[in-house]
Amino acid sequence: MHVHPSAVVAPEAELADDVVIGPYAVVHGCVRLAAGVRVDSHAVLGGDPQDLAFTGGPTTVEIGPDTVIREAVIVHRSTTSTPTRIGAGCVIMGQVHVAHDCQLGDGVVVSQAASLGGHVAVDDGAVVGGMSLVQQHVRIGRQAVVGAMSKVTRDVLPFCGVEGSPATHRALNVVGLKRSGMPPADYRALRHVFDLLRDGHELDSWADGPVAQLVEFLAGPSRRGISPFRHGGEAV
Repeated sequence: MHVHPSAVVAPEAELADDVVIGPYAVVHGCVRLAAGVRVDSHAVLGGDPQDLAFTGGPTTVEIGPDTVIREAVIVHRSTTSTPTRIGAGCVIMGQVHVAHDCQLGDGVVVSQAASLGGHVAVDDGAVVGGMSLVQQHVRIGRQAVVGAMSKVTRDVLPFCGVEGSPATHRALNVVGLKRSGMPPADYRALRHVFDLLRDGHELDSWADGPVAQLVEFLAGPSRRGISPFRHGGEAV
């Protein structure tokens, strides 16, 4: 473990042996950092939630293995017994704010100066563009992408891309899906389903594969509803 002399780390914080904490970072006692986590300068992990309904109590933040927290990131602890969580292998870039009760999966990238409101859920492999704002209780599906400087007020479908203010679905996350090595047949099926949804059709079920995951997301509980579709969109 390497903790810079200027960092402030509460003795109650749980840090794996190889965690690295940079200068002037603050790690509160309610924080658990797994193996391989790096926290850069001036980050603050585990501060009180910015929720007027919060009345105190022993709540926590958990950050999974091999995740990088860059300069001046702020991650607030949860308001309930379920921790604010950032998964494994994530990159949380500089000046990002991750509010109370957020749940980030594995391999998530949150780009420079983006802000996630309370209770936001970001599934595995999703990317949130720089300076984007995501409203409380929004869900962002796996391998989705949010374009830079977007205002996201409704849920983002898995494997898709949104952009704008307010954000609308533009297309599939073409670049991300290609990089992930998605089989061509799965990509074609997603393209077909995206076109159906854009044209107002409903999907009841699907056998398996990524489309089944998209349909499951659509059927899941939502506080915000699904971001609308923009016709004539291009790859995000």
